[in-house]
Amino acid sequence: MMKFDDKKFIAERIKYYRKKMNLTQSELAEMADLSDQHLSRIERGCYTPSLTTFFLLVKILKIDLREFGFDTETTNNSTKDKLIDIINKANDYELVFLNDVITSLESAVKKVRKNLNNRYFF
Repeated sequence: MMKFDDKKFIAERIKYYRKKMNLTQSELAEMADLSDQHLSRIERGCYTPSLTTFFLLVKILKIDLREFGFDTETTNNSTKDKLIDIINKANDYELVFLNDVITSLESAVKKVRKNLNNRYFF
């Protein structure tokens, strides 16, 4: 029987996303106000980060909490869940673009609703 190692799992996820963002350990450590050695020990699975450090690293690395088994964003609406997932994965520039598109669409939908409500059906 294989035992699940939570320290190792957390370590692998943090290291994977750090590399995915092209950050060095030193850069991430500085962003999280950690020593290089402490971050290295977290990434090797020697230390489990405190909750404060864990959530800070998750935020900096933009890791979806569902990676760790947290199901914080499920709505039981597949369309809404898909949109939330797109927004969660977007970088800052993409978020600005998505916000502009959604705001424009929202305005158009309001106009259509208003026009439909103002029509008289005989």
